Amino acid sequence: MTDYFKLVRFFNEYTAHYKEMLDFEYKKLDMINNDRIEELSGSLPTEQALIMKANSLESKRLKLLEDDKDLTFREIIEKAPVSCKKRLEEQYSELSSYVMKIKELNDLANVIISGRLKRVERRTAELDTYNGKGSVKTEHTSKAAIMNKV
Repeated sequence: MTDYFKLVRFFNEYTAHYKEMLDFEYKKLDMINNDRIEELSGSLPTEQALIMKANSLESKRLKLLEDDKDLTFREIIEKAPVSCKKRLEEQYSELSSYVMKIKELNDLANVIISGRLKRVERRTAELDTYNGKGSVKTEHTSKAAIMNKV
């Protein structure tokens, strides 16, 4: 049987962790926006640690829920005793907002990075070629043509 009081305490820790992840995502997006690639690269161990902790917390959550581990958060709230429902609802709301914001920031970062990669592809699609007379000519070419000329 699930100990809902332990679960409420656990979700305090779980929510705090996702708040920490959200703070990190804001910093990461700032690094991406400002082309601070070395700093971004240096932040990978921090991101990895955050992901590992999230995985650890998820394992802990599954152990706490025992037979209810397949329930959604909403279903857990429905099953909870009245004394825990209000706090679990608050935690659900807070956690949901953090997760949605993290997703939004990740999506935005992907859009920015994809746009920059397309610009790089366009730039690398310009090739300097030599004609038989020794002069240079810049050509725009497709990726396939680049691969054929390499």
